[in-house]
Amino acid sequence: MFDVLIIGGGPAALAAAVYIARQKLSFAIIAPQIGGQVSWSSDVENYLGFHLLDGVELVKRFRAHLEDYKSNFALKEGESVSKLEKTGSSFRAETSTGESYEAKTVLIATGSEHRALDVPGEKKLYGRGVTYCATCDGPLFRDKVVFVIGGGNSAMDAALLLEKYAERVTIITVNKELKGDEIMQKKINASSKVKVKAQTKVQEVLGETKVTGIKLIAPDGSERVEVADGILIEIGLVPASQMVDFVAKDKRGQIIVSKTNATNVEGIWAAGDVTDVTQKQIAVAVGEGSKAALSIIQYLQTTA
Repeated sequence: MFDVLIIGGGPAALAAAVYIARQKLSFAIIAPQIGGQVSWSSDVENYLGFHLLDGVELVKRFRAHLEDYKSNFALKEGESVSKLEKTGSSFRAETSTGESYEAKTVLIATGSEHRALDVPGEKKLYGRGVTYCATCDGPLFRDKVVFVIGGGNSAMDAALLLEKYAERVTIITVNKELKGDEIMQKKINASSKVKVKAQTKVQEVLGETKVTGIKLIAPDGSERVEVADGILIEIGLVPASQMVDFVAKDKRGQIIVSKTNATNVEGIWAAGDVTDVTQKQIAVAVGEGSKAALSIIQYLQTTA
């Protein structure tokens, strides 16, 4: 049995891991990948100590820091927790590979997942022109026509990354105008390759074996079909909290935490984007993960 089970591999999880490792506690990290959504970020400009670097490089540094303590813990990368349950005074996690792990305490730092459009053609053509990750798939759209669905910072960031590869990028937003950082909006407005269609809805993604077009509803209510090679969806995130059904959550599914990141269940903490903390930022996640770890350490020291 481990002292701590960390579920997730993003900045909140990894920050917590460093604190817990330094205390020589036994723990395991279960995560589909190290880095979480940071891996998908193009340019990170607001992380203290680094003027500008991309998400991939930041994740490399996270991993290198974590490997300083690799003898202290078990890393189960490539797995995800399908179910978490309480077993007496401890907890057991069942994973996607059929393994199970038991621990005295748990930190849930699973982050969030991309929200789907839920329109015809989206699911069928996922991976065949439909994507949720500009950083991962941007190079595949070299000299292609791409539509980015969304109107916030994530959509603008994706469009600016895609313009490096694509022939043309069009942002589709249901709002009257883009919403987000003024700096990002200025970059969009200055781009010769990125256009914006406001007050426009996506009705269908077209194509049989790959994306060939997109059906839109224009501001006047008329339907329009446009040729497309790629559709990138950036319409928000949903918390990845479905593996646990016995902790308190808000109406969005975010895990409710105290100022020490404790949940309503003794022995379970949560940190990062999976929680009801409003600011979803890398630096905030690192701080929340660190805070949760300190609380877990204190709990184990006083209950042992």
